Amino acid sequence: MTAIEPQALLAPPLKPQPAPASKIVEVARRYHVSPLRQLREMIALNLGPGRLDQHEYYDSGLYNPDLSREEKRAFVGKVSSWKLNRRLSPFQLTDMRPFVANKAMFTALIRQLGFRTTTTQAIVSSARRFGNIPTLASEDELRRFLMDEADFPLFGKPEDFSGSYGSARLDRIEGQDVVLGDGRRIALDAFCNEILAGYGEGYLLQSALEQHQMLSEIAGISIGTIRVVTVRQDNVPEQLYALWKVPSPEAMSDNFWQSGSMIAPVSVDKGVVGTCRIGAGLEAQDIERHPVSGLPFKGTQIPFWDEICRVTCEAHALFLEFGVIGWDVAITPEGPALIECNANPFHTLYQNANGRGIRNPEFEPVFDRVAAFSERMLDEKKAAGRAREKAMNRKGER
Repeated sequence: MTAIEPQALLAPPLKPQPAPASKIVEVARRYHVSPLRQLREMIALNLGPGRLDQHEYYDSGLYNPDLSREEKRAFVGKVSSWKLNRRLSPFQLTDMRPFVANKAMFTALIRQLGFRTTTTQAIVSSARRFGNIPTLASEDELRRFLMDEADFPLFGKPEDFSGSYGSARLDRIEGQDVVLGDGRRIALDAFCNEILAGYGEGYLLQSALEQHQMLSEIAGISIGTIRVVTVRQDNVPEQLYALWKVPSPEAMSDNFWQSGSMIAPVSVDKGVVGTCRIGAGLEAQDIERHPVSGLPFKGTQIPFWDEICRVTCEAHALFLEFGVIGWDVAITPEGPALIECNANPFHTLYQNANGRGIRNPEFEPVFDRVAAFSERMLDEKKAAGRAREKAMNRKGER
């Protein structure tokens, strides 16, 4: 008999732990960097502009003596990545931030405006309603939808979380079981209970898109999105960098933190894949071919690249108050589809894929220009607000 799994949804990664002594010793052995020198570097990088924590120092391979001091200082940790994005997209300027982060609202908007995206078939929510999108408020309603109304395959994900936490691909219902995209099974009742217990205030059930045949031949049918990060310079969005997030052969989603997931840089001018990387820190290695298909990564031309560039820039133009946006783009047989919009793109992905800090000499002038233009936009917004307030006060005095 096929085993029935106790849980279906992807659990978040464990909280990073301090580096064990074995890792410190292994770095010293391989790279001839003493534990004392490692400690000094970690302290310096933690106090520097990158604000890297201990695990980020090791995951980024910053113990490597081939990297200069300036190259190491170009790396950012999670906190500094967030601060960089906030500088480019000030909170006072970006009033639409909650709307952009709402996956249901964002998908509905861009579909209405003519962008290709997925279809939200239903939303699990105990209180909120979403217009003509069916709302499932109980386990019975979710069960009935999956049994009688759903158009499989589905991709489920929490409304307000990032990082693929809580996600799952649902291929079909067989008897009283849900068959997942990775071949596992879970009892339908247990699945419904898991959704309502963990994400009862907002869980999306969307149509699972079909991936372009060329990418599926290389990496399997699970969607590996292209992360395209765009920046706004002088009211004109443009691509800053792009990555291919390649799912682990055992995964249903494409986040790099999942064991076995891979990531590869993509040239923004031509859409050509560079050297793919798997793992981080001491476990990181460059790989030329996919571990299952055996097909090469490097030199692969991403389909519809010109359209990807056009669509992401046009979508960014909807939200010009944002200086930086990260787009997750699925490549379907018909063309690129916008899956999610990230107002706080995690630049560690760029660093892992390229072995290079995000605050490098090529990008820093771009960040300065974007931040300066954002400040001008914010000043104009404040001035307009003061003018409106002054006009209303004059009107009230009459």
